[in-house]
Amino acid sequence: MAARRWPIRCAGQRPDLQIGPPRNCKYDGPRGCHAPAVRAEPGRSPVSTTPSSLRRELRVVNPATLEDVGLVATTEPEGVGEIVAEARYAQEQWARQPFAVRTRLLRDAARALLESMDEIAATIVAETGKPTLEAITTEVFVSLDTLAWLARHAGQVLRRERVPFRQPHLLHKRGWLSYEPLGVVAIVSPWNFPFSIPFTQAATAVAAGNAAVVKPAELTPLSGAWVEEIFRRAGAPTGLVRVVQGTGETVGDTLVRSRGIGRIVFTGSPAVGRAVAVNAAERLCPVTLELGGKDPMLVLGDADLDRAVEGALWGSFSNCGQICSGVERIYVEGDLFDPFVSRLLDRAAALTIGDGSNADVELGPLVSEEQRSHVEDLVADAVAAGAVLVAGGGRPDVGLPGWFHEPTILVGEPDARISGEEIFGPVVTIVKIDNAEDGIRRSNASTYGLGASVWTRDRAKARAVASRLEAGSVWTNDVAYSYGACQAPWGGRKESGFGRTHAQHGLRELSHVKFSDADSGRVSPPWWFPYDDRAADGFRAAAGVVYGRGAAARARVLWRQRRGLVALGRRALGRR
Repeated sequence: MAARRWPIRCAGQRPDLQIGPPRNCKYDGPRGCHAPAVRAEPGRSPVSTTPSSLRRELRVVNPATLEDVGLVATTEPEGVGEIVAEARYAQEQWARQPFAVRTRLLRDAARALLESMDEIAATIVAETGKPTLEAITTEVFVSLDTLAWLARHAGQVLRRERVPFRQPHLLHKRGWLSYEPLGVVAIVSPWNFPFSIPFTQAATAVAAGNAAVVKPAELTPLSGAWVEEIFRRAGAPTGLVRVVQGTGETVGDTLVRSRGIGRIVFTGSPAVGRAVAVNAAERLCPVTLELGGKDPMLVLGDADLDRAVEGALWGSFSNCGQICSGVERIYVEGDLFDPFVSRLLDRAAALTIGDGSNADVELGPLVSEEQRSHVEDLVADAVAAGAVLVAGGGRPDVGLPGWFHEPTILVGEPDARISGEEIFGPVVTIVKIDNAEDGIRRSNASTYGLGASVWTRDRAKARAVASRLEAGSVWTNDVAYSYGACQAPWGGRKESGFGRTHAQHGLRELSHVKFSDADSGRVSPPWWFPYDDRAADGFRAAAGVVYGRGAAARARVLWRQRRGLVALGRRALGRR
């Protein structure tokens, strides 16, 4: 199939073919440049860039069929600064809008997203090979939930807060905290969730009064382009949400180094995340980093076996294992080990492998040949180090030339790369543990700390174990679901990064926290000039009266230091 070049529609122009956005979409176009939604195989996707930026192209390949999906024009690095400046201009106007206007945009974006659900899902499936159901649930549905939560709660989360003053020397003051926009948020997103990650982060930025410039992964530019298109269809001000296309080494690096960026939100590998953080530190730009994981699953002896097996199956093999919060290590207690492994083997063997565009497919391909080679190398190294390969390990014969890999199960914890490195493929290791304490120790031995799950019928035990696991999220009898629940913050610790997206924490992370106060000016601060012994004695007395332990002790200080306190009061009244 010949590669399709995606046409570009600029402001004030009409596409040559009538394949653009719906007739009733809102578009105020005096500035900027937008691409229409264009029919592709098997779906259609928008592409966005600026007129001066059309120089090179990204080739998009379907990882299941290895057919060309399309060619996407990239953004010249020299044009990134212009796009950031345009976003800043739009943001300055947007920040002045009341929350009612922001809420209306979020709800209009939800409407546009619902109307485009099948097109977006088809684009995601074509670029990633993931099953259609996963494209709908973990990409579109999650994004709709984020929009709904933000529309309901952003105004409340970001409203001005009173700061009470209860100290005797500050009782005359009134204070407030306000959450102000940062400006332009740079979002550098990965290929494993090419729509939901950048879209939800952009939506959060917009809800907080910011603009967003998104750099999708070069393997999935078409899915990422939908982020700008949905906001365009929703009637967002031109430039408020932009997408730049290109490689991380060129366009991505230029974006995160741009002086006009107020915060960087990066999702990707620890190595690249460190480089982003170093670059940002040079100009003191704050960053949010989500850098992957190697999540453990602790199956305790009293767990519901059937539920634990189904959770392990989905947690290990959904999205072909290419999930930062997917299950990569399973620790099973005592006598439950053998029946757990046996049932998981049976269920893994029954998974339907193939092209994700087929409704019954449950396991698609890996995203690239490079990724499959990485997975195969880790498995081979583990087996050589003593791990027992009990299922999979090879390339399945599914009648397609794509980058497929069998669901693979290893038993044992070898001294090999797989024990420490993120696999990011359909491979899981299972280890027998003596007790919960053993499982906690092994779980926390990882350098990652994104998520973990505890499987038991005992809620008290689950809470006790969860409190000791070094992870950003811990789920009981479930796995990774909270990424799709916007009220739950998302992020990790250790080499899984720092900062949070989602929930009130994500909104406030994309805000500048400002304290301001009101003071009538009638009370003079007693710590102002001039300094003298009476002022020092007064503050010694005040410290004992206000912060002393026990009423009797405070009363003694009050009596002994009364002259100092009187002097302090006179200073406050301006009688120095």
